Amino acid sequence: MPASERGTADAILTAAAELFGERGYKGTTTRMIAERAGVNEVTIFRQFGTKQGLLKGLGDLWSKSMAGLVAESAPDPTDVRATLEALALMEVRQALSFGAPAVRLALDAGSVPEVAAIMGDGPGGNLSGLATYLASRQAAGDLRQDLDPNVMAEAFFALTSGFVMSRQVLGERFGDYRLELSVVARQLFEIYLTGVGLGGERE
Repeated sequence: MPASERGTADAILTAAAELFGERGYKGTTTRMIAERAGVNEVTIFRQFGTKQGLLKGLGDLWSKSMAGLVAESAPDPTDVRATLEALALMEVRQALSFGAPAVRLALDAGSVPEVAAIMGDGPGGNLSGLATYLASRQAAGDLRQDLDPNVMAEAFFALTSGFVMSRQVLGERFGDYRLELSVVARQLFEIYLTGVGLGGERE
């Protein structure tokens, strides 16, 4: 895809994400998305086909930075420390950029068949993918054996999502706490690793 078309597609996807977060899937029209993106509605149809095609494009974009879907393809997935730290930063960045629309669409998936068909397995797939990776590292002896990998995956997302939620809810009222994202992700990861890493296992 030429750079100009890629730029237009990115603008459309950004506008769609914003509007889906504000109005939900059913409350958003392709005309609204076109106006927000500064393009003709025909451009949306030419690049994505339908509103559901646009939703699929958004899902494909998000899946490239969902921890559970990319863990096994990390540069060195056997390096559990480096992999999980990178995934924590990825999740924080992803959620800060697209947290609101992702949550809204996850809720919409429960009542809108079009959304369920595209996004329904997103959160579940992310969780199960990370649990599968963690189980493989347990088997290799890198992580505690006495914890369920699904619980470890939930704890990972609870830390990253909790941080993002507090930032989004509190906004400017967050006070003087303004650490760089990479620092926050690393410290969240250290808190997480203290719990799931070797050395904390119960007898």
